[in-house]
Amino acid sequence: MALLKNLIVKLILQKMTEILKCIKCGKYTLEKFCDCGSNCLSPKPAKFSPEDKYAFYRLSYKKKSQSL
Repeated sequence: MALLKNLIVKLILQKMTEILKCIKCGKYTLEKFCDCGSNCLSPKPAKFSPEDKYAFYRLSYKKKSQSL
């Protein structure tokens, strides 16, 4: 609970619009770099489009990498 309060206070003070997730440890933070030294990325998935131009390439790459 205290961690959540600290994140809310940081969010208000820094006026950041996005929470980030550490790649290495999975911890949520408002910083671009985590305490463990790893980069942080947005935990939100990419936007979906039914007219995805590159779906064929992504799916073929996924099938190819799974068969290796």
